[in-house]
Amino acid sequence: MNKRVGLSLLIIGIFAYGTNYGTAFANSTEERNRPEKACSEEFEKYHKKLDDRVLKDIVKSYSLNLSGFQEFTHRELDLKVGDSMNDHSDQISLQHLFVGGSIGSMRLFLENGLEGTKGYFLYKRVDGSNVLKVLNKMGNIWVVMTVDEKKADKLKQKPFNWDKCAD
Repeated sequence: MNKRVGLSLLIIGIFAYGTNYGTAFANSTEERNRPEKACSEEFEKYHKKLDDRVLKDIVKSYSLNLSGFQEFTHRELDLKVGDSMNDHSDQISLQHLFVGGSIGSMRLFLENGLEGTKGYFLYKRVDGSNVLKVLNKMGNIWVVMTVDEKKADKLKQKPFNWDKCAD
């Protein structure tokens, strides 16, 4: 009986220590890294400028014309509460494209929006290569038809200076 009580107290103690340590660490990290509103707005401008440079580089390397195409973000493809998965299989079939790392944002362009039948998924790999995935809609599902990668330069960009936000 004493062994069970001792073991139970040991387990509870380890659990309590781990929970408190993790919470304290998470809070202290969050407090240190919380950006000020002005810094967040400046970072958004910085990020948009990088995204524009990346898109321009990819469009140039593939000689693409994106007029008539509508851009979709990963967030715009998320289903809303109450949406039926069966009614939005086209959106669901596109979400997996946004997995992985890239320089700048991954960009999805669909001709005539979700009602269209042709699309491009564009991004710059971490190694600097430009990637073009050509998409076609078959029924209610978007399918990657081809993937083309071209060697390109990594875009030189100074890292954003979060230290200037500190008091």
